[in-house]
Amino acid sequence: MSRKPMTDRSLRAMKTRKKLFQSAAKLIDKHGYDNVTIEEICRKAGVSVGAFYHYFNSKTDIIVELFKQIDNYYEENVTPELSGDASADLETFFRYYAKFHIEHGYEHTCMVLKIQNDLFLDKGRYMHVLLLKLTEDARAGGAFGEDADPVMVADYLLVIARGLLFDWALARGGHDLIEKMDRYIKLGKKSFV
Repeated sequence: MSRKPMTDRSLRAMKTRKKLFQSAAKLIDKHGYDNVTIEEICRKAGVSVGAFYHYFNSKTDIIVELFKQIDNYYEENVTPELSGDASADLETFFRYYAKFHIEHGYEHTCMVLKIQNDLFLDKGRYMHVLLLKLTEDARAGGAFGEDADPVMVADYLLVIARGLLFDWALARGGHDLIEKMDRYIKLGKKSFV
């Protein structure tokens, strides 16, 4: 079944939405979420406020888009790198978590951590589903004790990772996040042996 080619109108709409998102992300990274208005985002993107509301319901939708990017990153970049050794793949999972945030910068991480939303806790997101599968497979493979609850292990490791992100953002990216992530995740895994 072949896909229909996109129309010029569809391509322009995608381009406008992307421009709005990128403009918002840059402004929020630079000035902070609370200090950026929709009008400023539109001015930077070169579109009307009405266009913003055509693509997004609110400024918070920009944050939702950021979380979608993280999930897409995991689906497209992380999943193909998994080896099948679930215990080792847990370390790979979190190494990529660190890499994603390094690539986007500590200001971006500050913004994501600051915004209060339920997306951090949404267990249906691709990233969370993948992490739970890895912890289940690691337990089945003997990496964790039989009484280790895979959901608890996943939550525990994710809390460690978020804490490391917060620490790294506070230090303005001043230390090796990947090295620290590797070390702390290995220690965290040992808690469930």
